[in-house]
Amino acid sequence: MFFCFGKGKVYTYKADEGVYPNPYVGFAPDCDSVQLCSDSTLVYMNIKWRDLEPLEGVYDWDKIESEGHLYDYRALGKHLVLRFVCDYPGEEEHMDIPDWLYEKTRDGEFYEIEYGCGYCPDYNNEDFISAHENVLNEIGRHFSDDDFLSYVELGSLGHWGEWHTYYPAGIPKMPLEETRRIYVKQYAKAFPYARLLMRRPFAEMPEEFGVFNDMTGAEEDTNTWLEWIEQGGIYNETKEENGLRSAKDIWNIAPVGGEFTSSIPMSTMLGSDLDKTLELLEKSHMSFIGPMVPECNRAGDVTEGIQEVLKRVGYRYRVSSFSMKNAGFGTTEITVTMVNDGVAPVYFDLMPYIYIEDENGNLLEKHLISIDLKKLCQDREEQFSVKISGDMLKESGTKIYVGIEEPGEDEPSVYLTMQAEREETKSLLWSK
Repeated sequence: MFFCFGKGKVYTYKADEGVYPNPYVGFAPDCDSVQLCSDSTLVYMNIKWRDLEPLEGVYDWDKIESEGHLYDYRALGKHLVLRFVCDYPGEEEHMDIPDWLYEKTRDGEFYEIEYGCGYCPDYNNEDFISAHENVLNEIGRHFSDDDFLSYVELGSLGHWGEWHTYYPAGIPKMPLEETRRIYVKQYAKAFPYARLLMRRPFAEMPEEFGVFNDMTGAEEDTNTWLEWIEQGGIYNETKEENGLRSAKDIWNIAPVGGEFTSSIPMSTMLGSDLDKTLELLEKSHMSFIGPMVPECNRAGDVTEGIQEVLKRVGYRYRVSSFSMKNAGFGTTEITVTMVNDGVAPVYFDLMPYIYIEDENGNLLEKHLISIDLKKLCQDREEQFSVKISGDMLKESGTKIYVGIEEPGEDEPSVYLTMQAEREETKSLLWSK
């Protein structure tokens, strides 16, 4: 619809409640689940040190890339969520660090606990820390040639890389802040091009880091995690009084991720407990969920729940209003107002544009909308105006679209969640 104010016209657009495959947000299924990944723009991978570096300084990237289908996902324009793991509990006795590193250190503990079986290294060991820096730098180098790797969850320490150990069973505790800070600095150095996230808002966590919750959907655990973010405080495992820092409203500047808990059936979280799950998601302001994601054929008919979840994950940008007025000297001033209906902004350089096309779809002009989408947080609005030749708008069939492009691309690839006619990922603002 449009309204007339003086000699100008203002067009308004309502929000579209649909779910769209937009970059950097949504589900991030395990890269092994090819079928699930076909519907997502994100894929998730654990890299176990033992698999990557079987011999010191020798990296088996062919195995990592081929078994994880990364060649295919990269070609399809998907983005990767990565976690490097040194201790992944399993059903049988095993190690997730290489044999050569075990021979150098030998000060961890094999375990058989309720989590499973495995080997927990001593993360204070200087040889371990040095070798860890080398392998992280190699991973960072390997993915630095393009923008495929987008999110890195700081793993390395603790079971599943979650920065905790089952120390009551005699397993080495997590290191203190001074040592943990070394690992954090190693990650920051190795991945300057990615967004990094930690399991808790540790005292050593830099301001630009985000957080992730691997108990998404579990009410008590998620509320505890939210309290850590809100208040900081003691880190129970090491008894450090200020081991956690307050990171209130962290989602306004840094991403929030994580996965659904495996302790509650997916059919419950997205079925009878759906309202509770949605409330927890809205409080968490997550941008992605994975690798534990719903599978309809295993979780029962939770299609509606899946759609409702995805509406509460990540950004949802749209134009709320568009105006045109005579600016004199043969020019017309057009103004767009953009809003974010999502729970978080984007954390990468998505670029919004106005496209002016003729009746045959040929591009006449393209204007960057100077609005920083990274700062356009939940329910915020920003305006942008530009003057164009009024003669273009007199030609029959002229159309004005809005679209959002990814870095390095020359065509829009982001769906705006607004009720407007679409031409692929472009949304129509006006036509003659």
